[in-house]
Amino acid sequence: MSSVPSCPGSTTTRIRISLGLYVRDGFTCRARRGRSLLLVLGPTCSAEWPPGSIAWSSWISLNQFLAPSIQGSPIPTFLLSPMASGITDVGLAAIGEDLSALQSLDVSYCRKLTDKGLSAVAKGCPDLRILHLAGCRFVTDGILQALSENCHNLEELELQGCMSITDKGLTSLASGCEQIKHLDINKCSNVGDVGVSCLSKACSSSLKTLKLLDCYKIGDETIISLAEFCNNLETLIIGGCRDVSDDAMKSLAASGRRNLKNLRMDWCLNISDSSLSCILNQCRSLEALDIGCCEEVTDAAFQLISSEEAALNLKVLKVNNCPKITVVGIGILLGKCSYLEYLDVRSCPHVTKAGCDEAGLHFPECCKVNFSEPDAMII
Repeated sequence: MSSVPSCPGSTTTRIRISLGLYVRDGFTCRARRGRSLLLVLGPTCSAEWPPGSIAWSSWISLNQFLAPSIQGSPIPTFLLSPMASGITDVGLAAIGEDLSALQSLDVSYCRKLTDKGLSAVAKGCPDLRILHLAGCRFVTDGILQALSENCHNLEELELQGCMSITDKGLTSLASGCEQIKHLDINKCSNVGDVGVSCLSKACSSSLKTLKLLDCYKIGDETIISLAEFCNNLETLIIGGCRDVSDDAMKSLAASGRRNLKNLRMDWCLNISDSSLSCILNQCRSLEALDIGCCEEVTDAAFQLISSEEAALNLKVLKVNNCPKITVVGIGILLGKCSYLEYLDVRSCPHVTKAGCDEAGLHFPECCKVNFSEPDAMII
């Protein structure tokens, strides 16, 4: 490893190091001087620094390679490129041993990692605040136990697609990590109400973002727990949670979710006009709402919005594949949504561009209406 200056006038010093187990795997490590030091790993692109110059397997001590001006500084961020297919537990053990001040680690889609390497990071980096493990298929409840025992300041955890995570792991996490603000367990299909409810109680004052996309075991117990405990919740993703009932969503809305800004509940097939109108009336800070494929929703949901309250703050609304919504409902909605920027009405048979034009509907000037294009807006 060596330190070289970046572009003229830049305050960034670049430190390059190969982290691959194979000669073809090279990465770039950049250290930013100043109040916070940032290490980012990405593919090496310079012939000056050939891949394979320093392999994980031959890494003796990270401190031996760091420039003297950087040693002893806090290292809040360490990002591994998704292309880092050769990164293994050996490398993570080195991070745990040498970077005790680490606060943020992103090893998403480093598919060879297991609980062993990640637990070494948890034990060696007690001030870890952010951990991204999306797509790490060998991760199990063991890492959640290690985090609970060692990383009590953890605030953000992403586990999308970690299929071996269960309620047992979330329960363990809740016992030691009570400051979590952001939890992404999208597509963790073995997670259910017991684990999520336990964590929502433990992190009641801190939890702001909860993502449960396609967690098909999630039901009313989770929603009622959120309604009772999580007053600061801003983003809730429950798309594909088909067991969530209409009554549970009414309870969430009625509990005074004034902070809720983003709600995705596409494919929640039990949602009806009753719960949707309650959400729109009670959650007045809501900016993005996805009710795609909620087939029981009709125009009546929009007719039930109170006219005594101020206009809705909705900027993004997705009602695609809602066959009972018509141009009439869209017209009512437009009268209550002055800030709308994106409206998805794909596959709504009674809402067409010709129909909207014929009805004389006037959309906000900045609003994109998607009648048929692929959807690029993700909540």
